[in-house]
Amino acid sequence: MMIEFGDHGEEEQRLLLRYLEAAKSQPPAIHTPKPGCLWLLIGRLYSAYIRWRYRIKR
Repeated sequence: MMIEFGDHGEEEQRLLLRYLEAAKSQPPAIHTPKPGCLWLLIGRLYSAYIRWRYRIKR
């Protein structure tokens, strides 16, 4: 990212640099789950249960 400080006043430059430093120190954004992710989880749990039940009967 390129920033040209000639376009901004001294106070604006300080605020911009402070904002950039604060943004760098923030942890990365948390991955937001996709819609329907809960149903995928339920399906995986159900299939794991079925495999477990089938293995027990053997």
